[in-house]
Amino acid sequence: MLDEQRTSGSTGGIAPHYDSPMRISNVITLSLLLAPLLACGEDAPTRPEDGTVQVWGSCVWDDQVTSDLCEDDLVCSGNGVCSPTCSDFVDCPKFEGFENACVPMAEQKICKPLCNNAKECPNTDGATLICLQGYCVGD
Repeated sequence: MLDEQRTSGSTGGIAPHYDSPMRISNVITLSLLLAPLLACGEDAPTRPEDGTVQVWGSCVWDDQVTSDLCEDDLVCSGNGVCSPTCSDFVDCPKFEGFENACVPMAEQKICKPLCNNAKECPNTDGATLICLQGYCVGD
């Protein structure tokens, strides 16, 4: 007679007690899993204000070259560095042991340091420069 009253798949037993240590461990596990996701938003870098990145600083944001970031008298080079404009290489800032070039970019000319014989680039106190085809460009 009991078999007739049970639903299909039922064991007929009582559900085991879900004790509080098991609940606490689930809450802790869930917290540990979600904590890194929530923490990522707190330490995310903020975009610099337009027109505030100084000479030789990076004008790349979210992997995009963003010319608006450079100060007004600078040009964001295609390699992501705020470069000073020039009419001749003598107008460019000097770095000990390195020469400069004044190269055309769009409608203006910009300063680009040249790599030395060891294919090194100067420390500009801005973006890291690497040697590419004889020029020091943004990394």
